[in-house]
Amino acid sequence: MPGLFSRATVAMLLSATCVASLPAQARPSSPGELDTPRVQIYTGYSYWHPIDADINNIPFPDVKYGAIGSLTYFLRPWLGVTAQFSSHVDDVHGPEGNMGLGLQFQTSAHRLTPFFHVLGGSTFLGGPALNGRKYGWNGTAGVGLDWVPSYHHDWLAVRLFQGDYEYNHVDFGPTTTDVRAGGIAKNNTLNASAGLVFRFGGHHPADMQPQMSCSANRVDNITGDRVTVNSQILGFDVLKPMQYTWHTTGGMILGEGTDSAIIDTAGLPPGDYRVTGLVTQGRRSAQCDAAFSIRQPKPPTVSCIASPSTVAPGGTTTVTATGISPDNRPIIYAFNSTSGRMNVNGNTATITAPLSRDINNLSNSTTTIIVTCNARDDQGQMASASVTIPVTLKEAYTTDPNLAPLPLQSDMCSVSFERDRRRPARVDNEGKACLDGVALSLQRQQDATLVVLGDHTSRESAAMAAERAVNVKLYLTQEKGIDASRIQVRVKDGGIAQVQNIYLSVGSTFNEEGRAINERAVVHHSESYGRAGAPATSRPRRRTTTRKPKTATQSTNTSAAPTSSGQTFEPPAGQVAQPK
Repeated sequence: MPGLFSRATVAMLLSATCVASLPAQARPSSPGELDTPRVQIYTGYSYWHPIDADINNIPFPDVKYGAIGSLTYFLRPWLGVTAQFSSHVDDVHGPEGNMGLGLQFQTSAHRLTPFFHVLGGSTFLGGPALNGRKYGWNGTAGVGLDWVPSYHHDWLAVRLFQGDYEYNHVDFGPTTTDVRAGGIAKNNTLNASAGLVFRFGGHHPADMQPQMSCSANRVDNITGDRVTVNSQILGFDVLKPMQYTWHTTGGMILGEGTDSAIIDTAGLPPGDYRVTGLVTQGRRSAQCDAAFSIRQPKPPTVSCIASPSTVAPGGTTTVTATGISPDNRPIIYAFNSTSGRMNVNGNTATITAPLSRDINNLSNSTTTIIVTCNARDDQGQMASASVTIPVTLKEAYTTDPNLAPLPLQSDMCSVSFERDRRRPARVDNEGKACLDGVALSLQRQQDATLVVLGDHTSRESAAMAAERAVNVKLYLTQEKGIDASRIQVRVKDGGIAQVQNIYLSVGSTFNEEGRAINERAVVHHSESYGRAGAPATSRPRRRTTTRKPKTATQSTNTSAAPTSSGQTFEPPAGQVAQPK
């Protein structure tokens, strides 16, 4: 057996000499990993431990002294062909030697290379008693971990451990009468080893031309989107610090100094833009650029359907609005109706038709309700559609000349103020969507008027209801161009943080709900409504003198409508007066 071990050692040295003469052809690995060699040689110390190994109930002992070596040729950075030989010598119980050929799979993480191999071959085994040396077959499966001490001298690595499970099958012939010879060995053993690995044919990243590439996650964007630019590098030492610098022709760069950049495009006009990245490491550097574009957002579209399509006086129908945003932006819905009462829930509105005696047009057997559906996205773009709902009148009513219809008020959408606790009187985007539809109805019917009825909760004062109602009027007059004389502001104590919009067509009667206020005395505590780039509404100067309340015959201004007692209440700044 010493001769066999010597021949194996000579063979390993000859293999190392041959491999050392190979040209250093590079097989680059992935960025940030060790380069995979073309050929590697492993040699080291081995300890052989039988787990379940005996012949004729005579166990094999541990063998503490052994050597192991392997030669691996890599077909891919992660796949190689491995030939392995191991020998363990015990002068008392006999030798054990394995020779196997198989595949090795590996990967790398910085300077560590874990691997797994599967081998099959022959074994040369002597029995623990009087059995002579015999050849058999064996199978091996093992794992290990290599460590490269120096990244710049990665031709040498240390195999921290290698653990192989071996199955050896050897037939020693017929069993003798004293059972000390013959028999079949079916050995399950563990071969633990450690040593040195010589790596040849690799190529260090420092010998490569430094490279950098980058790409944007989204090329087509609209204003306000965030663009992420990621980079990849080659030819740099990942174990040394690198400095990243980013520049852009438009937008603001967030997260400077990393291998990626986030571009905030808020406020960018439509156009094409570029992002440039630079990485430096000592005297080595590389750069890249990526392109992205900003385009005008596409407006939404909306369709409006009523179910059922016709309704009887006092009956109900449900109107459903379906909005589509080509840019997948969030959509807010609002509804307006020319007649009846309306209850809005998301993208649906339930319309209750007026009773027969409340319907104004009796010249035909039917009249109509027109419902307008509005869809508005977060970019402020709006689309509208309408549906006409015929109301079938009772024939007996249409032929009775004694029933004179009285035009009544029409409740439109309400503006809720429950979402913004910090600014409880500010008209938010959902409120503006409602008011956009209200303004559209007023623009279509120039002789119609509107009553905005402010309300407040039990924890709030009446001044809060007044401020809300005035803010609604400011939005309609300042942003939508509605004549202020067509809008009457009133407040009530209904216990809800909202403003109701009551539409009054020509000849309609108002039920005088709530009470009139002096709009000029209302104090604003925040901006009246959300508007990009617009300053908050300034607070009016407080009055220091006491004014006499005007009588109904002294003023016809709708912003200070008279109460039933013939007086207009004018509360102090920030409050709404209560009727006496």
